[in-house]
Amino acid sequence: MSIPPSPRTTALELPVAGTAVRYHGSLTEHHDGSFLLFPHYTVFSAGDHDDEDLCESLGERYTLVAFGSFDLLNHVRPASFTADEGAWWPEDAVTLTHRGFAFKVSHTLPGGSPQARVVAYYAADGRVLREWWRTLSVDSDAIRTLDERGPRRADQKLYRVPDQRAS
Repeated sequence: MSIPPSPRTTALELPVAGTAVRYHGSLTEHHDGSFLLFPHYTVFSAGDHDDEDLCESLGERYTLVAFGSFDLLNHVRPASFTADEGAWWPEDAVTLTHRGFAFKVSHTLPGGSPQARVVAYYAADGRVLREWWRTLSVDSDAIRTLDERGPRRADQKLYRVPDQRAS
């Protein structure tokens, strides 16, 4: 009998969205490419996904996005990829937890509401990606910091990926 792992309770224990991974699953034509790791239910997932989605019966799955493009691998099993080690995000990134992942966030875009924002976060291929989030559960000080950065960084699409460092 095995003991189940304890639940992940801190952002440091969560997978980091946008981390570089190497795919080694059954689709051999994708073995040479680099991908970014995202939750299965993400803006990049093909088709509509909701709480009643039939994908729930598949178990733990992820979405992989190809480096430098938006080509996707959906419904990827955890055993089908290996994540790169180390921290690849800028040191001023704010860590926010969303959908069971830690996101390394740059800023929010101007506008939004007290309950929702467009959040801009870093990806390991050097892109700054954007996604609309409900921000009710996000610390108000973190949102204030990200809102203050927004006007200065609103047009940012890329960043220089720093050298790998221990996370």
